Amino acid sequence: MRLLGCAVAALATAVPALASSDSFNEVQSKLDLDLRWGTYRPNLYFGTRPRLPASLLSGLIWFGLDDQRGWQHARHSCELGDNLAEYGYSRHNGRDFGEQLLVDGDQQVQIRSEFVKVPGKQGGSWAVRFSGRTLKDNVQGVSLAYYFGLEGNGTMSMKVSSRMARISGETADLGRFRIRIVPAKKNTSPERHPALRNVQGIPDAVRISGVGMSVPTSDVWRAKDLFQEKVFGQARTQASAILKQTDGKGPLTGSVLFQLRNEALSDSGSNLFFAQMIVHGEFAFDVIYECADEDAAIKTRDIAALASSRREDFDRRFEAVFGLHAKGFDADEVEMAQRALSSLIGGLGYFYGSSLVSPDPQPEYGEGEVSTSTPELTAPYALFAGTPSRPFFPRGFLWDEGFHLLLLSRWDADLSMEVLRSWFRTMDERGWMAREQILGDEARSKVPKEFQVQYPNFANPPTLLFAVKALAERLESSASTPADMADQLEAVYGAGAGTEQTLTPEHMLDLLQHASRQLDYFMDTQAGDRHGYRWRGRTPDHTLTSGLDDYPRARPPSTHELHVDLFSWVTFMLEVTTGLAAYTPEINRTREQLLAAHVQRLDELHWSDAHKMYCDVTRQARADYDELEDDEGDADESVFVCHKGYVSLFPMLLGLVPRDSPKLGSILDMLEDPDELWSEYGIRSLSKSDALYGKGEDYWRGPIWININYLVLASLHKNYIDDGPHREQAERIYRGLRANLIRNVLGEYRQTRFFWEQYNPEDGHGQGTHPFTGWTSLIVLIMAEQYA
Repeated sequence: MRLLGCAVAALATAVPALASSDSFNEVQSKLDLDLRWGTYRPNLYFGTRPRLPASLLSGLIWFGLDDQRGWQHARHSCELGDNLAEYGYSRHNGRDFGEQLLVDGDQQVQIRSEFVKVPGKQGGSWAVRFSGRTLKDNVQGVSLAYYFGLEGNGTMSMKVSSRMARISGETADLGRFRIRIVPAKKNTSPERHPALRNVQGIPDAVRISGVGMSVPTSDVWRAKDLFQEKVFGQARTQASAILKQTDGKGPLTGSVLFQLRNEALSDSGSNLFFAQMIVHGEFAFDVIYECADEDAAIKTRDIAALASSRREDFDRRFEAVFGLHAKGFDADEVEMAQRALSSLIGGLGYFYGSSLVSPDPQPEYGEGEVSTSTPELTAPYALFAGTPSRPFFPRGFLWDEGFHLLLLSRWDADLSMEVLRSWFRTMDERGWMAREQILGDEARSKVPKEFQVQYPNFANPPTLLFAVKALAERLESSASTPADMADQLEAVYGAGAGTEQTLTPEHMLDLLQHASRQLDYFMDTQAGDRHGYRWRGRTPDHTLTSGLDDYPRARPPSTHELHVDLFSWVTFMLEVTTGLAAYTPEINRTREQLLAAHVQRLDELHWSDAHKMYCDVTRQARADYDELEDDEGDADESVFVCHKGYVSLFPMLLGLVPRDSPKLGSILDMLEDPDELWSEYGIRSLSKSDALYGKGEDYWRGPIWININYLVLASLHKNYIDDGPHREQAERIYRGLRANLIRNVLGEYRQTRFFWEQYNPEDGHGQGTHPFTGWTSLIVLIMAEQYA
């Protein structure tokens, strides 16, 4: 690790032209354009937007028509309560292709989406083909609507014919654009009930209809609510007319009540347009967005060929990157791994808005009164980030993102760099980044008020450094052979990757500056007693800032606590930044000394010989304290707080325990013991022998989490199975754990069609929220045995 900086520096010296700011900016501009458009609204079942603030949004809405109340349950944003049997991307390359299947039993429809993009000026053009069928019990069909809405300044108008809906528009950032929404000729409408044939005022069934609205730009994200208000108002008027003409007999069928009439299509103030199709049986329709660049035009007949070609390219590249067929996995297992990667990529989103931040730190036990400062909205800013779970956590989480990037950086280093740089741009001058990025009204609508405020003294595990370290190692590897720059970049990116190659020394040095500032923030704001560290944000039952929420800590909480996981994280930060700073001798010598001191201090503060494990530390009153005989300063004493589990593993997880240390043997014994952490489904978060195992909220008190299991495997594989006195035991644990995780995660996906937030330690079933395609997607790297 300490050689990384030398490699980066050597490469920077060898290729000064590449590291010039002009080249840096040119590469970045090309990447920005290439990634302008995408499926960057992961909170929706399907939606697109550009990576631009206050621009053009689009999305899909549907509801079944058999139940007259179906409109109340219209599908738009991903919701656990919708009970979809399946959704998530089966292939997504992060650039110009993504496909997914949506199976909605309650609304009786199955929908497939195929997204393709063509490069060009202003971000190019894109299209999505929706195809599917209503399910066998459906009679009245389903309402499908696709919308476009402008969040900022610009103009749009719509025209609807019997063949398609057309939208033309213009904005300052997108230029002129045109949109076509084209239903397939094979689409059929539900049959009209005979009793309604002579009722006047019922519109004829049409292939497509449209409606425009003028809404506040701040409300465009509420498109589903606005659509529901519109269709309900129209249905109520239609129902009244039908009942009046049929002496109250009806019938009131959904396909008649909820068909939109063309309205406000060319009004100058309209900024939100819906195109609706009511279909029954098999159906398809295309949505085609074209920029003004004629070379980027997309014809309806081209979509299938584009999707087919990119599907084949994805499969070839997936095998080239991960080699799962070559490792002996069958086609079904490889497909599940593709879905894990693709759903992670499909969870990437562009977010823009203000965050709610307290102007003052949140005081804690013994530190003063609880803050009464009124939280303030920051100036709006952007974030390009992954999302842990599209229905439940559809926003950026700092602790999760580093794990996401471990996989993403293997697939697309440029894309990974873009996410990294976006996160680091949210960093303030002290090195603080909000651990949860709740940007704008749409994001806040999904978060309870008590969790919306971010505090500037609340840190979060610095997992972004996983990606920084992994990318630096790839750059080091490419620079370690006497090759020219083209060969070196090919070694980093892979032949024919078609990327912009932003993994350059200048980019890495930019990341180093941010990583160093983040380290300074941790050492300043999270400092504790005796040169240790303490997570701020503690409550009696939670340490949310640690990422391990309800994992047992000292009771009662105290400002004298020292947390071994946090000490390990700070030491890891020192190791990474020391390695990257090796080209600056004076700074590097200081950091090396500080790193050595931390490695030594870790054992002195947190290793318990009595418990044979690393533990948290706190202070408590001495039982034998005598007020008359003893000094007041001796009234309490330092004691270990020991709970075998993920927290006690962190020194080993981050590679801080030497391979020849006897401490490693004790840790491996704990891992392998079925009465402690070992299970047939993965490593438990808390020992089965702990009094708090499975108790209370039971979030991190036993359930199996894939991110920590990945770290166990990565550390064993990289640090402990090749050499040392514990090599055989480390290898045995590695082989058994890897097999258990693959069998259980893929088995649960095969049975439920979802990846899960966590897995039960007793029977392995998936639990928590789903789909959870954030760090659970690390199963791909576990299968490939690729560890950062």
